[in-house]
Amino acid sequence: METFSYKGESLFCEKVNLDEVARSKGTPLYVYSYRSIVESYDRIARAFAQVRPLICYSLKANSNLSLLRILSQRGAGADIVSAGELYKALRAGFSSEKIVFAGVGKREEEIEYALREKILMFNVESASELRVIDELSRRLNREARISFRVNPDVDPKTHHYITTGKEENKFGLDFAEAKRLYEKARQLRRVKLVGIHMHIGSQITSSLPYLEALEKVAGLVEELREEGISLEYLDIGGGFGIGYEEGTSSLEVEDLARKTVPIVQKMRMKLILEPGRYIIGPAGVLVSRVLYKKKTKKKTFLIVDAGMNDLIRPSLYGAYHRIKKIKRPDEMTSFEVVDVVGPVCESGDFFAQERALPEIEEGEYLAIMDAGAYGFSMSSSYNSRPRAAEVLVREDKWWTIRERESLEDLIKGEHTLEEKDGISCQLIPFTKMEGCGNDFIVIDNRSNLIQNRAEFARRVCARRTGIGADGLLLVENSKEADFKMRTFNPDGTEPDMCGNGARCIARFAYLKGIAKQNSSFWTPSGKIVYQVEGEDVKIKMKDPSDLKPAIKLNIGGKLYEGHFINTGVPHLVLFVEEVEKAPLKNLAPLMRYHQLFQPEGTNVDFVEIERDVLKVRTYERGVEGETLGCGTGAVASSLISSLIFGLASPVKVRMRGGRLLVYFQKRGDIFTDVFLEGKAKVVYEGYIPSSLMGEGT
Repeated sequence: METFSYKGESLFCEKVNLDEVARSKGTPLYVYSYRSIVESYDRIARAFAQVRPLICYSLKANSNLSLLRILSQRGAGADIVSAGELYKALRAGFSSEKIVFAGVGKREEEIEYALREKILMFNVESASELRVIDELSRRLNREARISFRVNPDVDPKTHHYITTGKEENKFGLDFAEAKRLYEKARQLRRVKLVGIHMHIGSQITSSLPYLEALEKVAGLVEELREEGISLEYLDIGGGFGIGYEEGTSSLEVEDLARKTVPIVQKMRMKLILEPGRYIIGPAGVLVSRVLYKKKTKKKTFLIVDAGMNDLIRPSLYGAYHRIKKIKRPDEMTSFEVVDVVGPVCESGDFFAQERALPEIEEGEYLAIMDAGAYGFSMSSSYNSRPRAAEVLVREDKWWTIRERESLEDLIKGEHTLEEKDGISCQLIPFTKMEGCGNDFIVIDNRSNLIQNRAEFARRVCARRTGIGADGLLLVENSKEADFKMRTFNPDGTEPDMCGNGARCIARFAYLKGIAKQNSSFWTPSGKIVYQVEGEDVKIKMKDPSDLKPAIKLNIGGKLYEGHFINTGVPHLVLFVEEVEKAPLKNLAPLMRYHQLFQPEGTNVDFVEIERDVLKVRTYERGVEGETLGCGTGAVASSLISSLIFGLASPVKVRMRGGRLLVYFQKRGDIFTDVFLEGKAKVVYEGYIPSSLMGEGT
């Protein structure tokens, strides 16, 4: 069934009017059909059902997470060529045991990442790559499952930029070199030979090149068997072509299966396919609006708001894409020959040249067809043009699956230099975050740009003369974990731990791509394990220490009873009837500096138990005042409340800045497996001129 078709006066995607989507989301805009993706995937699966192939979708074609999720839920595997694609594949739910890693230039850190994730196999392309994989697998004590990509020297008769299986191409190994490396690899202790791989090119619409290449590879497999090398997987790559032009056809996958399945069965190997374009290409269109109609002596130009930065295939390959009006042309509409061009300052910025199209007026919407593959994935912000939004349609509903980039997004991650007194100074990017009302300035300091950290903290945390915050959080390098967290109070002191700060820095590291969704970081109090789910962050706290219940303090001739515990930093917990009436402002500073807690002092928590909820107010040392929330204080209050009043895990904590949950295991007065959970939010982002932050920063 045609996914994109006219209904009434407009072009529809499934049951959604593209005119309405374009007016709602603006243009340029990518629109994808759920049904088209599923039907194309299922068609391949049915065609090759006899051999039950592993269909590894090629992420390079389009790696939007929502689209990947559709395929991972369908049972697909993933064909990747970078650490970024591995990261996205895992985020989208692909099993690591269904991921194959191809590409001629895998970096060491990419190979290490894939080894740690235990992917199905690497498609190895050179002797040097084999050496690096062997070294890393031995150092990490991980098994490296590999196949070799062979070059069968077959011409698929496609564009010379997208042929990959000829002798002059950079991809793969000739058969003699492949045999030599198979023999070498079988001697390596941590390397396991599991397959053989070929990929002869892209946009192939005939079965014959596959058949020719496969017969050659089958002969090599038989030679390897005679040498005692038996392989489990046969990966014949992808490159399945689609019919971009009117009257042209896509690859008949049923014909390909009829011709190749008997060979695969004879080889007695598990088949892997790597389609990308075939699945996602026809599923997407690029919707654009006509800005101007310009007539010269020789040509008529339709200038649209999409450009070569949005869809580069016509400019790069001379590729053909059908172009349709969103508004259905009536039978009386006349045709005119036009060039459809974009606003980018390049003569190569076009989508069609000398194309006969129904007469089109300024302000109309056009759909550039079959743009789902190598459209957004090859897009850029050339000419400082924000990249397009993406929308997914399923039946009569549609969802935004990628927001349009903003102008601010164009400078994200950039560092500018300012001139101050003739000296260049760097602008330091920061993120203001808050967790349960605790606000922090968070900075990636892995380059050690900020050296005088205490002075820097005093300046930027100042509420009136700086940015203002309860603390400064720095991400720094660590040998023990993914990164190190350093925390500085507004007075420049450095505590060992901050619970809400830890939750904020975990989400910051995840959002910035510094660490994964589930990982760990190092603090002076020890390693912290965390899990990020949206704005919710859960961290595993250090097991508490120095428990001293029922401490008596004589202050001004009056006795007070408190309970001391160290939850990464010291806390004194006092129970009161009404926490809002607690004498925090006057009493807490005296307790903070009490001789019992010298020389470090202590934080002070006033706690009211209201049914099964703790209401907590905290005076924090270093801040030297009350904060709206305190993570280690919430933990301290919860554990002491469990010890004194028997509260069970999880304990609900309400502070002035928000709510937290505290989980723990308890045996007698011993607490283990302590977790803190709550929101960690980004407030805003900005830049700090390093020249204004004091000498040494």
